[in-house]
Amino acid sequence: MKYQGVKLQNLLAGEYVLGLLQGAARRRFERLLMESNSLRAEVSAWENRFAALGLALPSVPPPDYLWWRILGGLRREARPGRSTSGNTFWRAWAVAATLVLAVVLVTQHYVPAPEQKPAAVAMVSDAKGQPLWLISVHPEDKRIDMKAVVPNPPPAGKSYELWMLPQEGNPVPMGLMNDTGTKSEHVTAEQLARLAEAKGLAISVEPPGGSPTGLPTGPVVYIAALVAS
Repeated sequence: MKYQGVKLQNLLAGEYVLGLLQGAARRRFERLLMESNSLRAEVSAWENRFAALGLALPSVPPPDYLWWRILGGLRREARPGRSTSGNTFWRAWAVAATLVLAVVLVTQHYVPAPEQKPAAVAMVSDAKGQPLWLISVHPEDKRIDMKAVVPNPPPAGKSYELWMLPQEGNPVPMGLMNDTGTKSEHVTAEQLARLAEAKGLAISVEPPGGSPTGLPTGPVVYIAALVAS
């Protein structure tokens, strides 16, 4: 292959900077870089082009799922028998199109929504101090989140139910607890107002589906203070 052509050098330099040249093709290109001033100039131009785009983008923390998508893509690329010789050019342009889209978002003043902090949190722990649930109150969305720190199923044939302990009056039911993962419960404006003044939270053992009376019928097994965050 003749590498003196301007168009070919420009294309190969772009693929090299984007990381699309792999294996023997990449090693051959790097050997050519040592011999060709024009090829080094093309690589430098591509690097400067993408560096300028990167500097224009705001710093945004990547979402948690992005790493798993990257890993999945790498595994697919590493599968035996996968041929990439015919689509390298289009992959290069796909990456370039992604960068153009990022620039468009910046020019449109795109700003990611900031993560909302909970107004209050409660850490529910067992008698040994082992954290079981992290409960957080989100007034903006009128919800409470119950995140299980470790799996903690209720006794067989029973449910765990969450209660608010107001300054005065009876406990207020706030929903059934989850064994694993994170569960959200909708709360009313009145419940939010009472949560702001509550003494804390409690968890009782109830029949499946929760207390039939609206008040705790089984033993209260956990109590936690609700602290403003």
